[in-house]
Amino acid sequence: MHGPEWLANPTFSIILVVAGFFFIYLSLRTKKEHRLHQHSDEHSGIEIQVMEKRIIDTNRGWILFTLSLGGLALGSHFISEYVFHLYDTTPIDSFTHGLSAMGITAIVLNFYLTRKRKMYYPISIGAAWIGFIIWEIYEWIHVTISGPGGFIQTEPIDMAIDLWVDTLGALTICFIYDEFTD
Repeated sequence: MHGPEWLANPTFSIILVVAGFFFIYLSLRTKKEHRLHQHSDEHSGIEIQVMEKRIIDTNRGWILFTLSLGGLALGSHFISEYVFHLYDTTPIDSFTHGLSAMGITAIVLNFYLTRKRKMYYPISIGAAWIGFIIWEIYEWIHVTISGPGGFIQTEPIDMAIDLWVDTLGALTICFIYDEFTD
């Protein structure tokens, strides 16, 4: 058993994946509606301010897309790890690294980061890298405590591949972000 028994039941994982696809559908529908009504005075952006500082600067479609990535990333990880135990036998780790980087990048792009829009991508990709570093440190500590011989890979080549896949996932979301916020 790799974790809690309730995660070994695929129901929760499947619900997350289905919810992810549903949120993709809603986000694309929202984007289509926005394009149809572009000439109207209706503002589709969402801004949240705290103490006169803008914290959130996004739109409904991007929030829905971010939720879809969260559902897909968590659902695919839970299915891979707890239902099918694919981490033990396949390189599925790279796939879930890419999805996780996409999710982190999408979350960061909902925030108002700076007035300079050209800094959004380096900041959001950097956040995905920080998430990667924290995860790799966690894996290293886990292997150190439990001893070698498990399914976690901590070799430098595996880390380099994971970072490369994280970077590609983050870049992909940056390009998709341009489409949602044009």
